[in-house]
Amino acid sequence: MKKIIVGVLLLVVFTANAQKPGAPLSIEERLNKTKEILGKELQLSGPQINTTAEAFNKFFKQTDLLLKGMTPPPNESQIKQIQGFEKVRDQKILSILNENQAKRYKEVVLKMRPPRPGQGNQQGPPPQK
Repeated sequence: MKKIIVGVLLLVVFTANAQKPGAPLSIEERLNKTKEILGKELQLSGPQINTTAEAFNKFFKQTDLLLKGMTPPPNESQIKQIQGFEKVRDQKILSILNENQAKRYKEVVLKMRPPRPGQGNQQGPPPQK
């Protein structure tokens, strides 16, 4: 009987503490992931990491504020605003990178973007028999 109660309690605790599937990462989590990827891929120096972190932190905050309470996907106006935020972010970052890093940055940042609806690992309907 004790084993059953302990098992049920463990199941409840783990279920309650689990993050919702598909829940967005926090700004801090996204920032840490971004710093890790860019630092590794671009071989950034300490000051370069700090500048990229500041630029992405501002970008994430602006984007989250813009999309707060909205259900995906963003509308056309929001997409244009986000593209403006990206342009400012990229200008700041590209200004501190050398030529090779800048070229690589453009490639890496495209891979880091989340898939748009209908892209990514989603599959279409099963084939008809």
